[in-house]
Amino acid sequence: MQSIRILMLAGTIAIPFQAAEAQLLFGSRLGEAHYQGDDTRIVMQVASDMLSIAPDGETRPWSNAQTGHHGYLTIIRSYRMKNLPCRDARVNSQLGDKSVSYVLPLCQIADGTWKIAAR
Repeated sequence: MQSIRILMLAGTIAIPFQAAEAQLLFGSRLGEAHYQGDDTRIVMQVASDMLSIAPDGETRPWSNAQTGHHGYLTIIRSYRMKNLPCRDARVNSQLGDKSVSYVLPLCQIADGTWKIAAR
């Protein structure tokens, strides 16, 4: 199986994502990733829950019975950048015969939403 590791370096997409924004992130921006159906919504719901309360190192699974796709998210670390609370989250997904892994650097802005951080 081919493993793809992508580090997202910039963006302005808030969590929770709008459907079109989420499809852009998980579809064309990740190139080989083929999230389908509710995959993106499920992943983003798990991420949204974790960003607020999960300690560093915590891992939670995600799965979509409709597509058979599954994986897990891990909060890698918490830090401050430009005086904002930030967290790096690793997303590992098994999408049919494709294995995809990437890290999202996310920072919480004043209104409480999490955005992909530019580095």
